[in-house]
Amino acid sequence: MILGLYAAANGMMAVEDRQAVIANNIANATTTGFKRQLAVQKGYYQAFFGEARSTMRLDLEIAPGGGLKTIETFSDFGNGIVRFTGNPLDVALIGPGFIRVETPDGVQFTRSGRLSVSVTGELVTAHGYNVLDTEDLPIDVSGGLVDIDSLGIVTVNDELRGQISIVEFEDPHALGRTGYTLYRASQAVMDAAIPAESTTVAVASLEGSNVQLPAEMANMMMALRAYAANQRVISAIDETLSRLINQVG
Repeated sequence: MILGLYAAANGMMAVEDRQAVIANNIANATTTGFKRQLAVQKGYYQAFFGEARSTMRLDLEIAPGGGLKTIETFSDFGNGIVRFTGNPLDVALIGPGFIRVETPDGVQFTRSGRLSVSVTGELVTAHGYNVLDTEDLPIDVSGGLVDIDSLGIVTVNDELRGQISIVEFEDPHALGRTGYTLYRASQAVMDAAIPAESTTVAVASLEGSNVQLPAEMANMMMALRAYAANQRVISAIDETLSRLINQVG
């Protein structure tokens, strides 16, 4: 009976983790280039019998009481809807590519193409990070009318200023989120990245979030029902234990 309490409590905590991921998706439904996340959960019993039992050890993270545990969040890198904005500095990536940007923490990657010109005349992201060219240098766009073509080539008054560095990864799930639609990569993952081959640039356009609000709301309602069901289980077990102690004991 006590194991049932553990299972229900673990289930409630797992639902809370899942709800946090869903809420973050909903909050970023209008964020340019945002990729929805999914909570990946694993049963404690599955972990116990599949891992601890096979090695004849019991890890403290593996509880024999049952229930679920959130082990990671999985990003859905499917393309969002591309909409035309008319702003010549906006770019949308169609395909699996990422724009390379320079941040205080080193080179990172983004799908958000809402670009602008910094006070020093360089092409930057919406949060002020320099967009890098194929030579790993910031792109100077000062002095005139900026134009970006479908290959990411940047010109100012028809003068070539550089090409936006867009790369592709064999497995984008190896990237880690750092916030502001940015992703980081280990040195090994960066070394394996290749210049974009399957990605094109939609000029004067932006890629929206790939979050689908109706689906996220449905997932949230299902999670709330699962949470309520676990609450009822705990209440039922608590009542049974109370009777056992007060009437039988």
